[in-house]
Amino acid sequence: MALGPSIEGFKSYICLVVVVDGTFLKCKHQGTLLIATSLDGNNQVYLLAFGIGDSENDQSWHWFFTKLYGLISEMIDLVFISDRNPSIVKTAARVFPNSLHGICMYHLGQNMKAKFRGVEVHDIIYKCSIAYRVVEFNQIMAQIRGTDARVAQYLIEVRS
Repeated sequence: MALGPSIEGFKSYICLVVVVDGTFLKCKHQGTLLIATSLDGNNQVYLLAFGIGDSENDQSWHWFFTKLYGLISEMIDLVFISDRNPSIVKTAARVFPNSLHGICMYHLGQNMKAKFRGVEVHDIIYKCSIAYRVVEFNQIMAQIRGTDARVAQYLIEVRS
């Protein structure tokens, strides 16, 4: 479901970065709430669309992305951000072939905390994610390599 004014606002005024995620419904109506949001000019969450699927699987995400495509169609420079869910990555690439895909920093940070216990690089990784210039990015990646080369290698692997 998406409201017409939300779609028109997105097409006209909102940054073309769409965060997609799903969460389990734990009430009498079982299923998964699938949602697409963005940020408005005041850095506030801007609801784009939502739907309810059986679970976070290929079929549910395909249905959701197909409906989303019907609302916004192909847009130049469209970027999807998610939690590395394979169904999201695969379906976004199939339905929006010209879009890019990025990893949610919150989820990446949680994965890093679990995988590299005791290694304090979370703040450095965040700095790397907001670097505006390649030179700055490379300097921060060098810091990460200097702290723990395994972390740098992990970051290279997850971006692919």
